[in-house]
Amino acid sequence: MDSEKLYEIAFQIIVHAGESRSLSSEAMDKAEIYDFESAKELIKKANEEFLTCHKIQTDLLTAEANGEKNDLNIIFVHAQDHLTMATMAMENTKRFISLYEKLKKMEDR
Repeated sequence: MDSEKLYEIAFQIIVHAGESRSLSSEAMDKAEIYDFESAKELIKKANEEFLTCHKIQTDLLTAEANGEKNDLNIIFVHAQDHLTMATMAMENTKRFISLYEKLKKMEDR
């Protein structure tokens, strides 16, 4: 794959992973004020964005496994960092939503 195409793919990952992270952050904000319905809708959207960039990554891995070599560049490495951060943000947000739900139940007693 040529360098220009790899840059394009990297920027797609950055955009979708960044959106996923932003949505996860918004979900955490909603959970903090006990708006669990909105929090869960936002984390669902975050997951959809994450799945989009995960598919892009999987396609690249599949191509590599099938013998198509790619020259890695710093932008692609940066894109992978964004993907990892999106994953962590979603996982942490899901835990915080659960924690805030438990806290709300305790406060309501």
